[in-house]
Amino acid sequence: MRPCGVILAHATFFGSEAVSAVNAIFPTPLSTPVFLVFDNNCKLRAHQEAICDSHFSKTGMPIDVFHFNSKHKETDTYCQKHCNPALFPELIQDGKWHFNTSICEQTNVWLGGYRAILRNMSVHRYKRYNRYVIQQLARDGQEPWTIPAAAIFPVMPV
Repeated sequence: MRPCGVILAHATFFGSEAVSAVNAIFPTPLSTPVFLVFDNNCKLRAHQEAICDSHFSKTGMPIDVFHFNSKHKETDTYCQKHCNPALFPELIQDGKWHFNTSICEQTNVWLGGYRAILRNMSVHRYKRYNRYVIQQLARDGQEPWTIPAAAIFPVMPV
């Protein structure tokens, strides 16, 4: 989910916050965001390094502030060195976090109540929801950005 409320993907992770599923959301390096806030970024980053995958090499990978403070140990030097949200001053504005990264967690909990319905919902419903959110943002003077289709589905040479 983007901080503006646009849902990027919805999937069941087989295993709690499975790192193997994240590449499916951003299938090409060009589609990866500038920052990816994920509760399990330290494991994702370590996994990417272990398999020598540079897919997210240009992406900052902080952990949500709440999860970092409550679920990640200070003794975890790898996590402290690479995923501590305080290491990303671009995410702080006027001494406060620029984005409410916990909103994704809250939205996941809310969506969990509709799991049976969502399981059968087609991608078209998500697209309609996202169009609605983008129209609302534009009406409020915001300039939502979407990933160009070519970044996700690059043209393959024939």
